[in-house]
Amino acid sequence: NGIYLPKSDIEVSNLFVNDYDLGNLTAKIKGNNSITNYGVDVALVNDNLKSFGAKGFIDVSATNPSIDLDVVFEEFLLDPLNPLGEGVISNIRGLVSGKASVTGNLNKPDINGELLLDRAGLSIPYLNVDYGFDFDSKVTLRKQQFIFNNVAMTDSKFFSQGYLNGFIEHNNFSDWELGLELNTDRLLVLNTVEDEESLYYGDGFVTGEASIKGPTDQLIIKVVGSTAPGTVFNIPLNDSESFGDNSFIHFLTPEEKQARINGEVVEQIEVSGLELDFDLDVNQNATIEIVIDKEAGSTIKGSGEGGLRFLINTNGTFNMWGDFSVFEGIYNFKYGGFVEKKFEVEEGDPMGAEINLKAIYKTTANPSVLLDNPITQRIPVEVDIYLTGDLEQPQPDFDLRFPNVSSTVKSELDYRLSSKDERNNQALTLLGTGSFSNGIRGVNFTGTISERLSGIVNNIIGGDNDNLNVGIDLELGENTPDLQTDNRFGLTLQTQISDKILVNGKLGVPFGTAQQTTITGDVQVDWLLNDDGTFRAKVFNRENTIRNFGEEIGYTQGIGLSYNVEFDTFKELLQIIFSGKNKKNKKTDNPVKEKEDEQDSFLPEYMSMKEKKTKSKS
Repeated sequence: NGIYLPKSDIEVSNLFVNDYDLGNLTAKIKGNNSITNYGVDVALVNDNLKSFGAKGFIDVSATNPSIDLDVVFEEFLLDPLNPLGEGVISNIRGLVSGKASVTGNLNKPDINGELLLDRAGLSIPYLNVDYGFDFDSKVTLRKQQFIFNNVAMTDSKFFSQGYLNGFIEHNNFSDWELGLELNTDRLLVLNTVEDEESLYYGDGFVTGEASIKGPTDQLIIKVVGSTAPGTVFNIPLNDSESFGDNSFIHFLTPEEKQARINGEVVEQIEVSGLELDFDLDVNQNATIEIVIDKEAGSTIKGSGEGGLRFLINTNGTFNMWGDFSVFEGIYNFKYGGFVEKKFEVEEGDPMGAEINLKAIYKTTANPSVLLDNPITQRIPVEVDIYLTGDLEQPQPDFDLRFPNVSSTVKSELDYRLSSKDERNNQALTLLGTGSFSNGIRGVNFTGTISERLSGIVNNIIGGDNDNLNVGIDLELGENTPDLQTDNRFGLTLQTQISDKILVNGKLGVPFGTAQQTTITGDVQVDWLLNDDGTFRAKVFNRENTIRNFGEEIGYTQGIGLSYNVEFDTFKELLQIIFSGKNKKNKKTDNPVKEKEDEQDSFLPEYMSMKEKKTKSKS
């Protein structure tokens, strides 16, 4: 009778979206006689659970198309949204429940409501990190934004945590853009492993604030904060460079060629995919390792403090600026698979084109070639290596120290090494061979062989447990016309029984000699009597370091107290002794007094400043 009443029932069995089975879709649609306004009732049922439902009206008139729907989610699967990550965000997962209203213009409707996340999370492949959102995390829907309000997120490997605020915006579920802020006390932001193309790798934990902004195919992650415990950042150095690394030839695209013909300038836009901008206050929570020679295994590993800024993107850009002062570290030098030396790096202050660095190499050696009365065993030796002067041509210098030896032997050794030439010659020989030299005839490599064998075995049995460290100590004896010493095999032990008790021990057994049943060794127990460890009680049993030929192995036992004080002047030492306040914890006692002391430190000793205080009445 000239009246149109459109009506349709649609059913789709096993609806798949991006290879995910969402269940069975049903849609009941009934229109009015103008064929522009439709009532809709849509449902998605998966395993007898109605995961999605929508009821309301849609008007498709040309002049004012509109929509008015009530939408309900019940454990709706988020995994089909993975392609929205554009390869920068992956493993989008989880379930969502909640209600929303879709109203306004049909071309760009407003979506308002609230959703709850369950087992939800996502990954950032370039950083190799994966985050999960806490159960029942709340997401607010407003217009065309998903808004996060202090949503807790946890990394899936180390379970560090941060809190997310901000929005994810879309244009009718396309052209996705992020505007997120992250606050954390400790959160994993880097978890990469080494490969042939690695510019950097390691585990990175930060404390501070981060922002994740931009379209999904050009995300920029900015971090402002400090390094947190557990951070290990590795930078491999690679001297090799192929011809293609420096591009001298650029082939024009058809668009660029036409633009050149028309006299236009084409701006080349670099699509980075993901850009990282880290502005970090690097503290001693972070361990930074520079791999100098990957094949040999030479590395510099240490910690310090400074401010560093990293600018990295997925196109291979790796830029780093800032200042970094090394407080402690180890330079593990290896060469040819045979030589292995460990140097302790001390604090240095490289400024401009000058260098001022100091490293310490600790070993044991027999100094008999330097003594009038030879001895039968090795003694601890510390070699200080200094590099000073211009960075391009540093001036090396050496110093030798002998801890834990008698004053008589130390005086004789200092006298024999008083000449700079002799001191440098013995230091270089000790670094290269592990032994002292008495000319060409006195050079032997037993020290280097012992050190390398001990290093190989320790690498096999070593672990990362800071509370218990067990090591192997192997000393090969010397057999020269002037000197014969024993071979010795030993175990070293470092353990922390509690926060207050530390134990260091060494046990050795000679072999290949007549004294094979003799057991030698040292042990020392430290009891920390205060919180900062400056006041200690010690108990020790120590093998005598100097023993002449024919003498039996002797031991020295002892107990005592030690108190470590840091001071700059004798006046300051007296103040610390009588006030009981050490320099280590002096700053935390009184901030006002600390500020006054800081002001006084710029004045001569015979001048001081006092703050004038006034009183007012009201």
